[in-house]
Amino acid sequence: MQRIIAVFLFLLIFAGQQHAAEMPNEAKKVRYNYLTYVPENYDSLKNELLPVIFYLHGRSASGTDLNRVRRYGLPFFLDRGKKLDFLVVAPQCPWGKNWASENWLDTIYAEINAKYRIDPSRVYLTGMSLGGFGTWELANRYPHRFAAIAPLCGGGKTEWVENMVHLPIWVFHGVKDNQVSVFRSDRMVKALKDHESLVVYSRLPDKGHDIHRVYDDDRLYEWFKQFSRRPFNEEKLDSIQPLRGFQIAEIILPELEKDRLKKQEPAKSGRF
Repeated sequence: MQRIIAVFLFLLIFAGQQHAAEMPNEAKKVRYNYLTYVPENYDSLKNELLPVIFYLHGRSASGTDLNRVRRYGLPFFLDRGKKLDFLVVAPQCPWGKNWASENWLDTIYAEINAKYRIDPSRVYLTGMSLGGFGTWELANRYPHRFAAIAPLCGGGKTEWVENMVHLPIWVFHGVKDNQVSVFRSDRMVKALKDHESLVVYSRLPDKGHDIHRVYDDDRLYEWFKQFSRRPFNEEKLDSIQPLRGFQIAEIILPELEKDRLKKQEPAKSGRF
């Protein structure tokens, strides 16, 4: 009998360890390396607070060499002279991790908040591929942190949208993407629309997985600027009310299309 009880306890402990390994430790904060891009006129802004964009890269830029983060996406264009009046933060995800594996966000946010004059009500999140998935998941996990998000070629769980009904979201995905199926974005957008959320969907019929040129179009950043979050008490998140009064039609970036496109509804069938 004692042996049976011992084996049973071992199995319980082992199962608990397995579960703990799968779930990120919210209490344990870690530090990821990151790039920062500061507006050229930052020193002349005096007491003006900067809006912040967190950019999450795809799987191929993971590792320990920060130069990998510069290969594509928003850092790629910033390195080539693109000017933004945001503080841009581009962390690097370690190999073997995804963007929601560990609590890196609190650590980096505390560091940039101590070093720069940032506006906590204007923090935005975007990413592509692995970073697109991370954008969805972090918005679900920290729905009170961001004023708006823009996931590119990613996906998530439809049950997450209940935490995002207040959040303006602009989704991008290439129909011909053979790495991450467009249906992953389709079903997230459908779930958001079913909840009457503030969602815009650029479903790009002639594009595949590489849609990083989205980050070279200023209208994404102008769209971000329309939104801000009121200061909040993290202990009383129920006091945060949904943003109201903003409506926007379907948007397609003309630079990404040869012809003007009509509004396209998400596919109603397909494999996910």
